[in-house]
Amino acid sequence: MTASQAIGPRPGPRAVVPQRQLRDAIAAGDLELHYQPIIDLTSGGITSYEALLRLRSDSGMLLFPDDFLPAVAHTPVMHDITGWVVAQACAQAAVFAPVGVAINVAAVDVVRPTLVDLVGAAVERHGIAPDLITIELTEHAAVQGMEAAVGVLAQLRELGVHVSLDDFGTGYSSLLYLRDLPLTQVKIDRTFVAGIGRTEDDGAIVRSVIQLAHRVGLVVVAEGVEMSEQLRFLRNAHCDRAQGYLLAMPAPADEVPAGIDTSLIAAAARRRRKPTRVRAALPIDVREHIRELAGQGASLHTIAAVLNREGHPTATGTRWTAATVARAMPDV
Repeated sequence: MTASQAIGPRPGPRAVVPQRQLRDAIAAGDLELHYQPIIDLTSGGITSYEALLRLRSDSGMLLFPDDFLPAVAHTPVMHDITGWVVAQACAQAAVFAPVGVAINVAAVDVVRPTLVDLVGAAVERHGIAPDLITIELTEHAAVQGMEAAVGVLAQLRELGVHVSLDDFGTGYSSLLYLRDLPLTQVKIDRTFVAGIGRTEDDGAIVRSVIQLAHRVGLVVVAEGVEMSEQLRFLRNAHCDRAQGYLLAMPAPADEVPAGIDTSLIAAAARRRRKPTRVRAALPIDVREHIRELAGQGASLHTIAAVLNREGHPTATGTRWTAATVARAMPDV
């Protein structure tokens, strides 16, 4: 998840924090980083910790990013906050090593070449291997300045830093993002993970994203895992990694677990047998059309719109949706 999103229940009503107060908070040490483990779904080991920003208010209440970052998203204060987060997270990575740390960056930072210098200097200062650091950006951040973002991310990859595309699937971005951005990892948004076990559509989308990402050599992380059924589905769908309340809560650096209950992973590995469904076959010309559109980088939403516009029904005679396209992808 991004630095501008809250993780977990809100501690109270949303507060609006002025820019000046945020500058003072950096100087006073009122900003904090909490860390949530990301778990390997094969071994059960912790592969990295995601650094999550918090602000300690005058009353002692912890504020989440949505409470204070929007006010400074396009101001110099945002750059100051990013600098602080990168420095602190890299310092902590030296402690967590050989386990890595994932750092969220805002859209305004992804297009700044200074981000490369910032990360490179922090890595060198703390004497850590660059591959311990993962920079996370959202689809939205990439869209804001695609050409500039590609250049900055490519330089980060040259340093040896990993790059993750967060919240994938929530926007209408092209599937070419998975191919053309210099990524090492993609994260499936929690809204789709939450639907696993409740709707076939969300399960189909999750499985499709995993398959597509693996085809271009990317590691897949599912976020927002809160139920055993979700973990079991992800494990059986060959998702690589996961994070969420079921596995571990975010916590200050000195309170994060060094490991998790591996029985959760062992239980998830036991596949539940479901009745086999016979699916109607798609016509060859429709399968080829989907394959062609996907190869051109069209999103699931775009493919559905094209098929509907051209009058191609699904195998069951219904209109196409992103989910029905996702379910058809393995067959094409």
